[in-house]
Amino acid sequence: MSSLFSHQNSQTLLVDRLLQKQLLTPEVVERIQAASTTANSPFSAVATRLGLVSEYAIALTFSELLNIEVIRRADFPEKLDATVDWNFAFLRQKRVLPLRVEGNNVYLAMADPVDDATSKAIAFAANRSVRIVAALESELDDFFYKTELAKNNIAQIKSEPETVANASQDDLNRLNDVTSDAPVIRLVNRTILDASDLGASDIHVEPSANSLTIRYRLDGLLQTNEVLASRWSEPVAARLKLMARLDIAEKRLPQDGRIRFSARGRTLDLRVATFPCQFGESIVIRLLGQQSGDLNLDALGLSLSGLSALKQASKRPHGIILLTGPTGSGKTTTLYAVLREIYDPALKIITVEDPIEYVMEGISQLQVKSDINLTYATALRAILRNDPDIIMIGEIRDRETADIAIRAALTGHLVLSTLHTNTAAGAITRLLDLGVEAFLLASTLELSAAQRLVRRLCPRCKTAYFPSDSDIELIKQAIPSAHIPDIFYQPVGCEFCKNTGYKGRTPLFEAIPIGDEERSLIHTGVNEMDLTASVANRGWTSLWQHGLEKVMTGETSFEEILRVVE
Repeated sequence: MSSLFSHQNSQTLLVDRLLQKQLLTPEVVERIQAASTTANSPFSAVATRLGLVSEYAIALTFSELLNIEVIRRADFPEKLDATVDWNFAFLRQKRVLPLRVEGNNVYLAMADPVDDATSKAIAFAANRSVRIVAALESELDDFFYKTELAKNNIAQIKSEPETVANASQDDLNRLNDVTSDAPVIRLVNRTILDASDLGASDIHVEPSANSLTIRYRLDGLLQTNEVLASRWSEPVAARLKLMARLDIAEKRLPQDGRIRFSARGRTLDLRVATFPCQFGESIVIRLLGQQSGDLNLDALGLSLSGLSALKQASKRPHGIILLTGPTGSGKTTTLYAVLREIYDPALKIITVEDPIEYVMEGISQLQVKSDINLTYATALRAILRNDPDIIMIGEIRDRETADIAIRAALTGHLVLSTLHTNTAAGAITRLLDLGVEAFLLASTLELSAAQRLVRRLCPRCKTAYFPSDSDIELIKQAIPSAHIPDIFYQPVGCEFCKNTGYKGRTPLFEAIPIGDEERSLIHTGVNEMDLTASVANRGWTSLWQHGLEKVMTGETSFEEILRVVE
């Protein structure tokens, strides 16, 4: 390998292959090369640390260029081979893992397989020939980190790349953090990356008298990730506030900020909220944009009747589409899937959000900033002067915002928004309570929907059981007995689902399309029961019925539906 690939030549070949595969653009290559030269780091490492290309894509490219294997974390040894006196610090710094020693050969997993100097140094130290495979930098870091913990029995100190930036100086600042030995930097960065890898929606950093607890919200429920000594509370809070550009000295008042963070080749937006408590500052980090590639309306898992009604309403030239549900029920994801479904370059689409959760090409997105009086109402008034066709409002919170949304719908715009109510019918009552005139609401509302998220049963460990007679009687009230199967499925727990019995989430969805009968009810003074009854005879599926459908197909459990739906 070394005779065919000098370091300079190999970098050129790597760049050419990445350009050929359209993983990078020439402009991005120049940016990476500038940072690589200044920071004296390999091109491949800089590209992944800045989140410009995924680690796995880099490893596969090395595999193609050098005709070598790509190895993953599951195939790493539990500990280093004891037959050679390895320099642990050197291996960790160079991100090289000796997989095994066989005869006169030592097999190496390398994040940078073309680092000839490092492979030769290891060959000399081990007095053996080397055989190289490609590995992911983050997985090598994880191995060395856990080995160091076990070796030294120390508190968890972690390291990983940080944020993406556009300016070259910012790139260098981020790269400097990657190689920093400051324990708090390594701890915070690794915590965020671990949460991203697990698919967590939030990170909770909670100080107490004797410890600092870090919890992740996975599939809607909080799970403890680690418990650190209380001495970490202030350094971790200070580091997060520094990253979010908050006032480090202010510990008495809540603060809100944002962080741009690169993780394993993905760019994350982090929303940071601090809250003073008895033993320090409690901090919650919301990970936004985790599933931006999954915004396919047909693939979300909505009920058939609800999906059909939503698609029909979204094709209307004007009107209001409302999606309701509690915080974290996937409302914004569904609305963005609708925008992707109806996107047309001939249309002007503008969103007003707090925060912007997904970044979409071809759409003008505005972030609400209450500290400079850029509220929903202020932004919407400005938007109406910018000739939009479709407007998405992150949330209708007050009468002023509701009035502007109504006016926008009346003047020929399609308006999509969310509202915090428990049911689809409850959205209408809520808007009337805010002071919206009933006749205006009746003439503009096209669809009101409600959504919840329930956990999916783990496909590897779920087990069948016979439901009880009481459960069957409860289900018969919503589903014909002929459609009820003999067996249901329940959670068990395994390594794949981290012993929870569940893996991922799926939505429950109900939608009320507003027809002539519903408009009449709204105009004369709506009653939620009457409104629900008016659509029940047209094949309407409620949240409860949709949940039961997913129970009967083995997608979730009966207990999970009872937990989420009233």
